[in-house]
Amino acid sequence: MTRSTTFRDSAAVVLVRGEGAALETFWAQRGEDVGFMPGFRSFIGGKVDAEDAELEIAGEPDASERMLKACAIREAFEEAGVLVALDGAARADGLGAARKALLAGQAKFPDLARAHDWRFSGDRLTFAGRWRTPPFSAVRFDTVYYVARVPEGQEASILPGELASGEWVRPIVALDRWRHGEGTFAAPILWTLIALAENGNDLAERLALGPERARLPVRRIELRWGIVLHPVKTRPLPPATHTNAYLIGENEMMLVDPGSDDPAEVEALLRLIEALEAEGRRLKLIVATHHHPDHVGGIEVVRRSRAVPVAAHPDTARHVRADLAVGDGQWLPLAPGLNDWAIQAIHTPGHARGHLCLWHPAGRALFTGDHIPGGRGTVIIDPPEGHMADYLRSLERLLELNADVLFPGHGSPQGGVERRIRGLIAHRLEREAKVLGALTPAPATPRELVERVYEDVKADMWGYAERSLIAHLEKLEGEGRALREPDGRWRTAVGG
Repeated sequence: MTRSTTFRDSAAVVLVRGEGAALETFWAQRGEDVGFMPGFRSFIGGKVDAEDAELEIAGEPDASERMLKACAIREAFEEAGVLVALDGAARADGLGAARKALLAGQAKFPDLARAHDWRFSGDRLTFAGRWRTPPFSAVRFDTVYYVARVPEGQEASILPGELASGEWVRPIVALDRWRHGEGTFAAPILWTLIALAENGNDLAERLALGPERARLPVRRIELRWGIVLHPVKTRPLPPATHTNAYLIGENEMMLVDPGSDDPAEVEALLRLIEALEAEGRRLKLIVATHHHPDHVGGIEVVRRSRAVPVAAHPDTARHVRADLAVGDGQWLPLAPGLNDWAIQAIHTPGHARGHLCLWHPAGRALFTGDHIPGGRGTVIIDPPEGHMADYLRSLERLLELNADVLFPGHGSPQGGVERRIRGLIAHRLEREAKVLGALTPAPATPRELVERVYEDVKADMWGYAERSLIAHLEKLEGEGRALREPDGRWRTAVGG
C-alpha cells in the first residue's frame, strides 16, 4: 500500500458485535483536552508507532500493511481493552494487568504479545476504507479503517484520558441522533455508520467505498446534520492555507464566508450548493463574519450565481457590498426541519471592528470566523482594526453562551469550548504580563520588545507578532500601565 509522506499514518478499528438488525458498533467520545477534534465522536484508533513493526502478524507479508494492522490491534487494546485479530488457537488471558502495564509505559505491546503468547492473524481485520484528513486541519492523517469483531468473552471499555467515554450503539440509532443535532463527527464516522446501517451481505465493500461515496456527486463534509463545511484555498496569514466556508440549514441554508475568488474553488463551492439544492435545500443568504479578503473573496460570484442577498455587520459593510446590515443580537431565521435553525449574530470586535460570530442555540454550535481559530493556535490582533481589550471582552461574552462545539474559519472544528476559550484568555493575559515585564523606564521600540516578549516564536513570524504586541501595548496604555513616546517608542508608566 502506497502511503503519503505529507500525512501521519494511522489506523482505526470499527468494533462490531451482533448480526443484521441487531448489529452494534463501539464508538467513543474524545476528551476535551486532546489536540485533534476534542469532544467529537470517533472510533478507536491512533497514529502508527515505530514499535508496531515488531508485532508478528501471520498471513501479512506486506510490511506497510502489517504496520497498519499492528497499529489497529494495539490501539484496540490500549483504548478499548480488547484483543482483536487473534488467531483461533490463541488465548486472551491477563488482559487487565497487561493493559495497565502498557498504559503506564512499563511494557511495549509486542513484548506483551510474546510474553502472553498472543498470536494474530491478518485476515481477521477487514479493510474498511482509507480516509485522509481534509485541508482545514493543521494536523492531517492518512488513516486506514478496519472492521473487527470483538472476540467472545471480551468486553470493550474506556479508561478516561484521551477518550472520555464509549458505548455500543446500533448504527441507525447513531445516525438518528446525528440528524437531530446530537452528535458531531467527521466524514469517516458518518459514512462508516451509513454502511453499517445498510442491509446486505457486502458490508466490506460498502465500508471500503466510503471515501468515494463521500465525494459523490461532490465532496461533502457534514460534521453535523445541516452543517456542511467546505474548505477553500485562500491566502490567509500563515500557517493557515484554507478558509472554512459553511452551509448551514436543512430546508433553507445560509452560506458563511465564501472566501476564495479562484475560479476552480468557486466552481467547487457552487457544485456543492447545487448538490444540496437537489436534495431540497435552498440557499437563502450569504453572511460575512468580517471583511478580510480570505473570508469574502467569493461573495460576488456566489451572489450573482444564486441571486441571494449578503448580510454583514455595518462596519463590515464599509468594505463589502451588503444588502442587509446585521447588528448585535439580531436573528437570522432559516426554515426549520428536524431541528430549529434560528441563528443569532453576536458582535465580537477585536480581530476586526465588524466581526460577527454566529450562534445556533438549538445545537449549541458557535461559528467563530477568525475570532477563535481551530486547534490550539491564536489569531493576530492588528491595530487599528484590531483591539486587544475588545477581543478579550468578546471572548468573555462567548463564554456565557455555553456552546458545545466551535466551527472556526480556519482549522478544525472542536468541542471542549469552555476550555478552549479560557485557554485563549489565559494565553493573552500571560503574554500581556510578559509585555508589561519587558517594559522599563527606558523607552524601547516595538521591534526591540518583540525580541523580549516573543522569544518562543520563530523570528520569521516576528513581523506578525509585532502587530499583536502593539495591541497589547495599546491596551496597557488605556489602563494607564504603559506610555507611548511621541517617536513611537514605549516605556512603563510611572507607578504602573
